[in-house]
Amino acid sequence: MRMSGPGHSATTAYWAGTAIGRVRAAAAVPAPLVTDSGAQRHSKHGLAAPAMSAPMAWANAQKQVQARRIMQVMTAQADPGGKCTSRKCRASMPVARDLLATQQAQIRNYFCGPATVSEMLAQMREKVGQLRAARALGTTQNGTDWSNHSGYPVPDALNKNQSRNVYVAVPLPWSPTAAQTKTYEIDLVTDINDDGGVPLAGNAYEVSGGPHLVGNPIDQTIFHWFDIRGYGYSGAVTDYEDSVHGASSVGWSDAVPAYSSMSSSTIVEILGARGYDW
Repeated sequence: MRMSGPGHSATTAYWAGTAIGRVRAAAAVPAPLVTDSGAQRHSKHGLAAPAMSAPMAWANAQKQVQARRIMQVMTAQADPGGKCTSRKCRASMPVARDLLATQQAQIRNYFCGPATVSEMLAQMREKVGQLRAARALGTTQNGTDWSNHSGYPVPDALNKNQSRNVYVAVPLPWSPTAAQTKTYEIDLVTDINDDGGVPLAGNAYEVSGGPHLVGNPIDQTIFHWFDIRGYGYSGAVTDYEDSVHGASSVGWSDAVPAYSSMSSSTIVEILGARGYDW
């Protein structure tokens, strides 16, 4: 989501008086360490949402306000009675929309973070390879952290390599509420539509026996970054691409499609105890 832009005058005035640089800088402020790995668990029961740095919590709150303003602008095009039947309304708030298909196989078994960032930047017409992305993210053999002493690696790397969106993080607890699922759907639809559209990054935390992304072995605990590229049914379905597909370094890659769709409520559950960047 851009901080301002043509076609959304209702939000431009708001952001003109807001510290845009402060929102962008939030991703580079030191934060509590939340790794992209961990012990095997059979449940996420009791796990809280990752602790947030104060700057990131503030930045996300600012973007949530803007998202609702943009949604108001788009839905204001609805016909009398609130039904979106006119061509103008359907164009401003499509029931389903996907960004470019940019899936690429991660070149190392711990490179889901770099692959996701590379895929997302390609959707924003920026070319950044996985090795360069890994350097920017500080990726190690333990993966790409959700947050650490350097800040929030994925939003920070995205913000430094494109100017279409200012990325911030949204933490989720082990059992997201209905309100948090609705917020995710609003963030998803807003980002995919506003000013040409931008993708989101999901940080999956899958536990044995719990919901998993398509093709992921359900008897394993898996930490995994993935590119969220679109939606269906007005946000109730999430469309994503998965860098495990075609990755020879991952033993179960053959079972994972390049592109999949899942209910947004299930996606949010998978993101529980981590979250998403938008």
